[in-house]
Order: sequence, then C-alpha cells, then structure tokens
Amino acid sequence: MRKNIDLATIKRFILTNALKGNVMLMLHPSNFERLVKAGKNKVKSLRVSGINIIADNNNEVKEDEIDILEVHFG
Repeated sequence: MRKNIDLATIKRFILTNALKGNVMLMLHPSNFERLVKAGKNKVKSLRVSGINIIADNNNEVKEDEIDILEVHFG
C-alpha cells in the first residue's frame, strides 16, 4: 500500500516526532514534486511548521519515506 505524503502527513510527522528547527526533512524527488505540484513556482525547498523540507538528489531516500537530517549550526 502506497503512503501519500502531503502537507497533513508532514505536519503529523513533525508533531509525532516532536521535531524542532534543528532538523530538515528530505523526501524522494517524486514525493517532493507531488507535494509542491499545486504551487505556481518551481521550488527547491519548502518550510512547514518551521522545518525545511528538501528533495533528495542523491537517491538515499526511498519513495514514500521521510528522512530526518540533523542540522548543526556554528
């Protein structure tokens, strides 16, 4: 069964995992494209609830999965 990754799924994922601004989420490129498809402009990243969401350009994330990347400042 395929999982549909939409904005509601992303928000639930962020809340369920109690994520803060020190992480980014990475999606398979096809999932990312479907997520931003409704927008008028082509984007390289999104921001949902203070969390950046980017497409995986290195084929590390499987389709219909969400990967958490830790962000270290300084």
